[in-house]
Amino acid sequence: MTSVAVVAHREKLTKSTAGDLKSALAKAGLADSLWLEVAKGSAAESAARDAIKDGAETIIVCGGDGTVRAAAAAVANTECALAVVPAGTANLFATGLDLPSEPEEIIELIIRGDRRTIDTGVCNGLRFAVMGGTGLDAAMIAQADDQKDSLGTWAYVKAGVKEARTSKSAKAKITVDGSVFFEGDVTCVLVGNLGRLKGGFIAFPDASPTDGVLDIAVLTASGLREWASVMVSAVRHKQEASSHVHIGSGTKIKVRLAKKQRFELDGGSKGRTRKLDFRAAPSSLIVCAPVTAS
Repeated sequence: MTSVAVVAHREKLTKSTAGDLKSALAKAGLADSLWLEVAKGSAAESAARDAIKDGAETIIVCGGDGTVRAAAAAVANTECALAVVPAGTANLFATGLDLPSEPEEIIELIIRGDRRTIDTGVCNGLRFAVMGGTGLDAAMIAQADDQKDSLGTWAYVKAGVKEARTSKSAKAKITVDGSVFFEGDVTCVLVGNLGRLKGGFIAFPDASPTDGVLDIAVLTASGLREWASVMVSAVRHKQEASSHVHIGSGTKIKVRLAKKQRFELDGGSKGRTRKLDFRAAPSSLIVCAPVTAS
C-alpha cells in the first residue's frame, strides 16, 4: 500500500471536499494518512518536503495553482508522485492534464497506480508547471488577486479588459536557445509547459508536457481592438496567423526588459524584474493522472 500525505490549503479546501477526501482515503484503507494544512500556497513546498522526508510516496495537494506549484517544486526530481485536488479559481494544472476533480476518483487513480511523468519549467530558480509570463497577463493577475475569491473567474476578465485598454508596451530582447527570437516593443510574453487553459482555451497549439521544451508567445497587441483580434485567432487555434503574435519553442529562453515589469508563474504574481531566465526540466514530475490523458 502506498504511503500518502495530504497538503491542504486551509482557506481553499472546503469542509465538504475535505470530508469527501477523508472518506475516500478511509475507504481505500488510507485513513491514517498524514494531513498537513498550510495557511498560504507557498508553504505547501516545505510541507511537502517534510512529508517526503517522512516517507510519503504520494503527495495529495489541495488548493489552487499557486499551492500546486509550490508542492510540485518539492515533488519534482523525486520518486514521489503528485496528486491534485483542485480547489482554486482557475485550476490550470488540473485542467491542462485532464485531472479528475472528485476526491473518490483521485484516490482511485492513486490506488490503481495511474501515473504520468511530465516536464516542468524553471524561471529565475523557481519551479513552475503550467506557464509564466510578463506584461499584460502578469499585471492582470496582480490586479485580480484581491477579487478572485469573491468574483472567481470574472476577476480575471475584469482585470484583463482594464489592462487591454491601458497597458503600455515595453522594449524587450528575447533569445531562444542562444538565438535572438524577438527584439522590440512587447505587451506580453508567455512561456508555457501546458498549452490548454480553462474552458478549453488553447494558449499554445503545439505545447506538450512531455516534449522536453517550453513554448513561447510574444505579443505586441495594444488596445482592445488588437487584443480582441488576438483572442479571436486563439479561439480558432490560429495564433500564428495574427500579426501581433510570435510563437516558438526551446529549452532555454531569456527575456531582457528595458525596465522592471511584473512577472507571474502559474497564475501567481512574483514581483518585478528586468530579467527572466526560463529553462525546461524534462521528465521531472510524476503526476497521478489518467494514463490516456492528452
